[in-house]
Amino acid sequence: MREQVLRFVLLIKAIEDVDRAGTLLPAAERQAAAREARRSSGNANVVEAAGIERTPLPKAAQRMLAARASTLLKQVVARHPFVDTVLGVAGGTAWFSALLVLLGLLFGLMLSALDGTQRINILAPALLGLVLWNLLVYATVCVGWIRSCASSSPRRRWLAGAIARNALARLTRLIVKSASFNAPLAEALRRFAGEWYEAAKPLLLARAARVFHLCAAVLGIGLIAGLYLRGIALDYQAGWESTFLDAQQVHALLSVIYAPASALSGVALPDAGHIELIRWHNGAGGERAGAWIHLLAASAALFIVLPRLALALLLTLSIWRWSRQAPLPPALGAYFRSAFNAVDSALGRGIIMVLPYAYAPNADSLARLRTLLAPALGENFSLDVRAPVAYGDEESFLQHLGDRGGGSADVLVLLCNLAATPEDENHGALIAGVRDWLTTSARHAQLLVLVDAGPYAARMASQGGAQERMAERRRAWCEFVAARGLSACVVDLATPAPPTDRTQPAEHALVDQLRAALWQAAAG
Repeated sequence: MREQVLRFVLLIKAIEDVDRAGTLLPAAERQAAAREARRSSGNANVVEAAGIERTPLPKAAQRMLAARASTLLKQVVARHPFVDTVLGVAGGTAWFSALLVLLGLLFGLMLSALDGTQRINILAPALLGLVLWNLLVYATVCVGWIRSCASSSPRRRWLAGAIARNALARLTRLIVKSASFNAPLAEALRRFAGEWYEAAKPLLLARAARVFHLCAAVLGIGLIAGLYLRGIALDYQAGWESTFLDAQQVHALLSVIYAPASALSGVALPDAGHIELIRWHNGAGGERAGAWIHLLAASAALFIVLPRLALALLLTLSIWRWSRQAPLPPALGAYFRSAFNAVDSALGRGIIMVLPYAYAPNADSLARLRTLLAPALGENFSLDVRAPVAYGDEESFLQHLGDRGGGSADVLVLLCNLAATPEDENHGALIAGVRDWLTTSARHAQLLVLVDAGPYAARMASQGGAQERMAERRRAWCEFVAARGLSACVVDLATPAPPTDRTQPAEHALVDQLRAALWQAAAG
């Protein structure tokens, strides 16, 4: 999926997540767009149930989401033209990058005339400082690249990250303005900004880093151009002066500083005797600076301009690849189901396998579970509730999980009881075991750790301090599950579902919490 298309899809997803009542996008328009996208696919069976939760989405599903989002976006923009501006800003402001590059060029031109004289110090402290700074940057880039190859975690580039966060801040400030005339739209746009930043963070960082390298490159170009332009109109004199160095030491130092430039330009470095003759002393000394300007320019090109342009080119290739095939957020699988579950033959029915652990949920609790899973994962799921896993039987259960149909499930729900205190050797072993089994045997499936607060709430109802003890137990479970790289969704399944004809913010929050707790093994 291309970058622009992903932006469109995430924007429509954010609107649908927030606009449950259909104020911004009526339900009829959403369903009509889904049917049209389904017809445009031209296939009788577009997506198989077992493939829909994979990351990335199957190509057919991506095309359907893109077509549906394009249709709905036109309707949203027709009603709220401001949305088109937000999309443009989210895609990046080219003028801001161009302005930074122009400022870098101007700064380089000013460096050549910083001291306001017509003398060039051949020791070149300003150029030497720039070269050392750039060598430090190159070393940092190399270390970051080596660390990123050795680790699955992304590199953190503080300067590029600051530029990327500044772009997000500009987008957020723009969105705040919409709150005064349409609060639901502003909330949807804020959600979109957060989801887009998380999804496109590698792209935003790469673009910011490219601007950083281009600014450094044009600074070097500006320095070179300034030296030559002023050298045409002014008579530059080259020389040196030092309190601590003599001619022999200066010659040795210059042989290190200018050796690569001398080899590139063909300008030979003078010997120590000549170096002594051009030493400034009491107004005397120096020589015409033409040869030294060539050496300075070649040094700037070798150590600043060319490496920075090479890094910018590599980043441009990375940006081009990302823009043409953007990695998709795992949540798009569930979103696809919710968007197309009412369209005939759009996708096969998936399987949600519910695995209660050490307790047996009653029929009312399972009915409540269905009312939560349907809006979160889509209606096109069959709920497969298995017999409870007995306490102490974790190892045997994990050994036969594949034989018991675990590999055919699209979502596995581990249903635990808040009344139980989580234990490493039992609850921890089961949670980590299912997670590891999915990683090796069923990477397409998602895992949800759901903790039912109903039994514990019923037990504590007649006791003092029930709220505090409930909150403490919730924290214990959330921290316990988080220590295993997952998120726990704690919900009271004994509480009946609200009427379907009324919008319930608390119910929407539960659905969002459930979606956020879904885990899937990283693609690889």
